[in-house]
Parts: sequence; C-alpha cells; structure tokens
Amino acid sequence: MKAAVGTMMGGNQRLSGVFLGAEIFSDRAHDMIQGRVDDVAAGKLKVVLGQEFVLKDAAAAHAHIEARKAFGRVILIP
Repeated sequence: MKAAVGTMMGGNQRLSGVFLGAEIFSDRAHDMIQGRVDDVAAGKLKVVLGQEFVLKDAAAAHAHIEARKAFGRVILIP
C-alpha cells in the first residue's frame, strides 16, 4: 500500500528514518551504527519514558496520547 507522505501531517504523524543507500556497505557506516549500539549498551543513550498504563486501560493511554499530554514513551503494562 502506498500513501503520500503529505497525508501524514494532518494526523500528527511522523515518518523518520535514514537511507544510507550504498553507504550501508561502507566501514564508515558500520562504525557509526556500532557506535550507537555501544552507546545504548553503555547507558549513554536513553529512551524517555512517560506515563505507564495497565493494559486494561489501553483506551485511556490512547486518549492521553491523542490529547497531546504525553511526554516520552507511553507504556502499556500487561
């Protein structure tokens, strides 16, 4: 399924990524990627955790996000 990226703007959606093309095969790219993996493993890069909701309150979690009250990741706990 293809969709125009411009249609994402109205729904407060985001598309992010990196296209390295042929660069992905270079030692330089491998070194950069390994550096980020090492940073995560060493605790230098952290995910900002926001509010937690139990799974039965998933609707409230969605409402929290849709109301733009979320800062960081919203977590559903089983």
